[in-house]
Amino acid sequence: MGRLNRLEQDEVLTVRTYKIVPNAQLAWANTYEVICDQPAPDSNQAELRLFQLTDALKTLEIGLLSSAFILDRIVVSTYVADSQPYDPFTFASYTISQPGTYSASGNPPLALQFCTLVKRLTPFGRQGNILYRGIVGSVDATITPSGTTIRQARITVIETRLNDFLTAIRNFGFDLVMARGVQTVEIGTLRRVRALEVKADMRFKKLNNRWFDKARQSN
Repeated sequence: MGRLNRLEQDEVLTVRTYKIVPNAQLAWANTYEVICDQPAPDSNQAELRLFQLTDALKTLEIGLLSSAFILDRIVVSTYVADSQPYDPFTFASYTISQPGTYSASGNPPLALQFCTLVKRLTPFGRQGNILYRGIVGSVDATITPSGTTIRQARITVIETRLNDFLTAIRNFGFDLVMARGVQTVEIGTLRRVRALEVKADMRFKKLNNRWFDKARQSN
């Protein structure tokens, strides 16, 4: 398994972003899998490239997140399977501790159980999903007994930010992928994400849903 003091060609990284509610014991996370398209053979280059990657992700998540919540930190590690702990020698944690910037008068965020589903479009195989909490306000959605849908204006803003993020990390020599494996990535499961698409229908998920939430790590 590699180390983060250098980045190998085609190495897959696991990146997790942790969000919190101020003054509350509540945290949630999103996981991204990122492939290195350009190697960084020494620690100085690797440090710079990882900063560029995490800065692009910070720009995305703070721009989407309601000002009622905080982007707490971003953790980058060599590939780890979903829900597995980090190797203590192969991860880097970046403290962010900044609130989201999305706010509008009279538009409080929906309860965190309301999730925005973002589909990862891949050239083959299952189209994976990322579920975001805290990025849609009450004015941005239509709530009916049959479900909650996001208005097109907010969908457009979210999709623009998501695909700006994709463009940014590609310029820095990375790309978003879907991958799985127990210890290492199973090469046959590796799929590049062509685009990110927001679904209008929101999902209602409990706060401890393990499909996309990760327990907040202390390290």
